[in-house]
Amino acid sequence: MTVDEALYQRAKAHGINLSQRLGEALEKELSAVEQVQWKEANRDGLEEINRITDACGHFSDQHHALAYADQSRNRFSV
Repeated sequence: MTVDEALYQRAKAHGINLSQRLGEALEKELSAVEQVQWKEANRDGLEEINRITDACGHFSDQHHALAYADQSRNRFSV
């Protein structure tokens, strides 16, 4: 790896740890790339989950009233 000497000297003068910054930048970039790859690899499954949810609703939908029945003075019929 090479870095422009003037840029390196400026960073060094300000106490910037280049190894740490490079590691952080690579981690962030790799995370973004891997997230895109994961979504692409799992596209069919994600689309199927969305299809099932559209057809049947969320599991939590049927329990929503129970979870919020006692909030404030609002009561929901169960």
